Amino acid sequence: MSYRMIVDTNRCVGCHACSVACKQEFQAPLGHFRQMTMYRDVGTFPKVKREFLPISCRHCEHPDCMVACSNKAIYKVDGTVQIDESRCDGCGHCITACSIGAVYVNPHTQKAEKCTLCLHRLKVGQQPACASTCVADAITIIQDGEPIPSEAHGIKNRASDTPRSRHIGVSQAMIDKLQDGKPFDPHLYEIDQWGEV
Repeated sequence: MSYRMIVDTNRCVGCHACSVACKQEFQAPLGHFRQMTMYRDVGTFPKVKREFLPISCRHCEHPDCMVACSNKAIYKVDGTVQIDESRCDGCGHCITACSIGAVYVNPHTQKAEKCTLCLHRLKVGQQPACASTCVADAITIIQDGEPIPSEAHGIKNRASDTPRSRHIGVSQAMIDKLQDGKPFDPHLYEIDQWGEV
């Protein structure tokens, strides 16, 4: 069994339910995200719109984070990339190795954390927390052998990236917001700018 996430950003309404569900499922500390929905305003008034990008670990075929981990705490199973917290010393090499910022070190446990694709839920026939909560059905999980939509592409922030997750409808300007070698930043929500004219 091998799993893959498909995210259709054209369907995303930016409600952030996926981010909230993920934080609740794993009790992610304040200011840290295993999954984040970024947004970008485009156009000129009155013709404006908001683009959204739900993003998490892409569960790469050849994960740079796994190569960077000197303790061999990062491993692959069923098409996903997992972290063995018992082997993690919180060094942060996996953070700098990730080109989109999908890994952080929990300030309470000093262990690296990231999206696990909710493998514990998939193993019992449930959907990941983000997918089961998505009101727009923008997030789906498929297994190897199931067709990948032709318009779906892996997000690459470096030429060496080998993402298994696929996204539909992502603009290059949105990809440019991803931070190479830094954890997802709550400032990417830009909440403080929502009311600006």
